[in-house]
Amino acid sequence: MLNSVKWEISPLRIDKFYYICSMKRSRFIVVTLLVILSLAVLITIEAVWAVRTYRDLRVGYQRQIVSILDEALHQYVTPINGSKTHVNIGDAERFYAIVAEELRTSGIETPFMVEVLTTTDDDLMLLMSWGGDDLDSERLSIDNRDYAPLIMRLTVEDPHASIIESMLSILILQALSILLLIVAFVYLLVTLFRAKSIDKIRRDLTHNITHELKTPIAAAYAANDVLLTSPDVAANDELRSDYLRMTHDELERLNHLVEEILRTATEEGYCYELRIEECDIEAIVARVVKSLDMKYATRKVDWHIEISPHVTLIADSFHLEGIISALADNAIKYSLDEATVGISVSVDDNYAYVNISDRGVGIARVEQRRIFDKFYRITAGNRHDTKGYGLGLHYVRTMIRRHGGTITVTSSRGKGSTFSIKLPRYGTKRDISR
Repeated sequence: MLNSVKWEISPLRIDKFYYICSMKRSRFIVVTLLVILSLAVLITIEAVWAVRTYRDLRVGYQRQIVSILDEALHQYVTPINGSKTHVNIGDAERFYAIVAEELRTSGIETPFMVEVLTTTDDDLMLLMSWGGDDLDSERLSIDNRDYAPLIMRLTVEDPHASIIESMLSILILQALSILLLIVAFVYLLVTLFRAKSIDKIRRDLTHNITHELKTPIAAAYAANDVLLTSPDVAANDELRSDYLRMTHDELERLNHLVEEILRTATEEGYCYELRIEECDIEAIVARVVKSLDMKYATRKVDWHIEISPHVTLIADSFHLEGIISALADNAIKYSLDEATVGISVSVDDNYAYVNISDRGVGIARVEQRRIFDKFYRITAGNRHDTKGYGLGLHYVRTMIRRHGGTITVTSSRGKGSTFSIKLPRYGTKRDISR
């Protein structure tokens, strides 16, 4: 099966992969905290920069308004007889026009209001005002006291909205960059934990297969050794037949393991083409039941079969039988004592629906999303009361997808499971050879 994986990995990359897989939990925590700290520092820096930029722009805007007012006053007011404290304010409309022109020249297009005030006992009294009809509730007022006791005040709309608008594109880019970093960080963590999980599954699989290989090999070797070293046993037809049958059975167990691995390697082959033909579901289910009854001859299996007569569909009969067999086999394996297995088939104009149910141990909700992953097993890696290598359900889902169908599972702990298959009854136009 490993030969079917078309990766070219250098020894350095392999070393890095196993280093990642072998990382301790404490190192994962340290890496996570460092990345979170880095993101926090980056976000803080960006926030400080945004606040300072906003303040600088606002201060610059206020300075520009003061400069405009000073320039307008310089053009408008004229001292009386050379006095620096007494001025002639002249035509009010001309001052309004001067301010409007200065604002337009500076590129500030906003409603404004010009006011002339005076001070009386530390109170302000309005003498004249121009404009301001379009000003909203948020205002920015600039006073000029160079010509006391007159106060010339220019009021414009608060620049908050325009400043934020000018910074909006940069703020969006900063937010997107931070979001991308967070997504990359989460993806990295998921990848690391998945790599560690895959390594654990790999070690469990190696342990399981090693255990399963050693048992039949040891039994076959012992039986063969007895026949070679004990002439009395070899001369006895009945004993010789028993030992040969034992050897044959153990070799059959080895063959079953090899077939599972080869079947998984075959379903990964991109050049493999399904042999599409008309399939008799009833006949396929009958063969599956007969085969599993022989396999589990020492167990009682209560079959509940509900199939309409003469139900056919277009599919690969070999793999369709393998799909039903794998699911029914699991239903028996994961039943505690007496197994109750239900197989029902129904059809409509376009689809066939196959349901395989049991009353076994069930599958926890958290496990259901992973049971179709290759090599994944719910049973702990060092337990062998339920045989398997995590290949069956992966094979089932892969072949159903290649037929253009879907499979779902409904289950809960202690209440059994139901696998529901939906297949196109007359094949699919999709390229099922890939």
